[in-house]
Amino acid sequence: MLAVALESVVIAQYGPQTNLLPLDSLRSIRPEAIRAHLEFLADDALEGRATGSRGYDVAAKYVRAQFASLGLKSGVRDGSYFQSVALRRTEVDPLASSLAIESGGRKNKLAYNKDYIVLDTHAHTTGSVSAPVVFAGYGVTAPDFHYDDYSGIDVKGKIVVSIGFAAPASFPATERAYYMDGDVKQQIARDHGAVGMILISTPENELRFKWTDVLREVKVGYNSMRWIESPDRTYGIVDGIGACALLNRSGSETRFAGESPTLAEVFSEAKGGGKTRSFALHKTVSVRYKARHTPVSSPNVVGVLPGSDPELRREYVVFTAHVDHLGIGPAVDGDNIYNGALDNAAGTAVMLEVARWFAAQPVAPKRSVAFVALTGEEEFLLGSAAFANQSPLDGPIVANINVDGGATTVPVRDVVAFGEEHSTLGPVARQAASVLHMELSSDPMPEEGGFIRSDQYSFVRTGVPALQLDLGFKSDQPGVDPLAVTKKWMVTICHSPKDDASQSIHYESSARFARYAALITFSTANDPRRPEWNEGDFFGKRFAKR
Repeated sequence: MLAVALESVVIAQYGPQTNLLPLDSLRSIRPEAIRAHLEFLADDALEGRATGSRGYDVAAKYVRAQFASLGLKSGVRDGSYFQSVALRRTEVDPLASSLAIESGGRKNKLAYNKDYIVLDTHAHTTGSVSAPVVFAGYGVTAPDFHYDDYSGIDVKGKIVVSIGFAAPASFPATERAYYMDGDVKQQIARDHGAVGMILISTPENELRFKWTDVLREVKVGYNSMRWIESPDRTYGIVDGIGACALLNRSGSETRFAGESPTLAEVFSEAKGGGKTRSFALHKTVSVRYKARHTPVSSPNVVGVLPGSDPELRREYVVFTAHVDHLGIGPAVDGDNIYNGALDNAAGTAVMLEVARWFAAQPVAPKRSVAFVALTGEEEFLLGSAAFANQSPLDGPIVANINVDGGATTVPVRDVVAFGEEHSTLGPVARQAASVLHMELSSDPMPEEGGFIRSDQYSFVRTGVPALQLDLGFKSDQPGVDPLAVTKKWMVTICHSPKDDASQSIHYESSARFARYAALITFSTANDPRRPEWNEGDFFGKRFAKR
């Protein structure tokens, strides 16, 4: 547990006669300022801020100008505030790609976009694999939970079929999210000797991620890039997996035709996250693809408030929010600009207002605080991966506080701190909520895998304790169910052109949330002890640097 409580930090920083100054000054974080930033960043003129686009560059320059105006120092040695991130975009050629299922001498070719799409073609422009197929449940091997979908099956030299973006519901929420990660599923399959992977969707996931929406996001370019970590290394590639495909329901039905258990039985067993059987299928699958690779460059924006302590100022608390969204894509009701107002102009707006509050304090916190506007989050956390793995800062990162969201269409009284149960940042998150008379709620939608789906996860994977902060789902307004509103928003507005500034956004909730984020960051930057992973923690054991 952190040694210094928030109230004690305040007294130590400002003296007993002015011990309420930081808490009082938090009221200067204004809903009007958050609204102004959000409306600019989500304006049609920025064309959806796609990674590597003109609109993103305009947004990045806006953030840099804000950092400079606040007196934040450049966190990049050349003084530009920009950390350039080298990326590779991949576009699959459907006409030169194929997936065929062979059984009893008969070959059934699936149709691209209708029945399947090919994923993860970032390592090579061409690839292929042909092998027998084995169904491996969720595709999870988890010794910590005495669970193994690969027990009793042989997948060496074979293609694994598993349920995509799902894991056993018996796992704790964030650990469940870890095993939902497609890269983790691929690595587990490869460790068992598989040479290819096919993902299928349960009926529950099909309701949350409609195939038409999947195709629309593919056309926009969602998750179409990888970070070029070095000239000879592409970040996140699982060597040895020759091809990976995602099947629509029609493709899944063809894949399981004539098998026992049937696809319906597999889905029945998996309903609600239950255990499924693993078994060999009586078919061979051949997958091949051709893709075009294009180099892309897009910057993170890094502004630093130097710490006041001669020793602790060499350590950094990093506050992050992603600036990018999806850009321009297929039209929905005549609109083709994916503005990304709540996702994540809101988070960037909150970060800018938190940075303004920090810059206005008469004495800086003991540790340095780096405010980092990230690129490539919608390309699966690429800007944060580049920053966390190749930080331009001149000292170690001891904690990450990430904001992805921070706005809602209905007033709420609570917050969520994803990952609070894993490190000594948890008590800080709980106490900050108490001081500000807010409730701290647990993740109400663990099936969404929130902890691995935003930029804090890149820091976690480098061993840094981290939190993702967002608004919660409790309201004092009669007849309002924020969780129901949010779930509907996720399937009707999220990642569509409808996520724009015309929504009825409750900015006072955003301001209260920003005060909460500022207070957590303030406390962490002042505590003489570094944040630590809890003893025996799942993520600490995997990623903490020894």
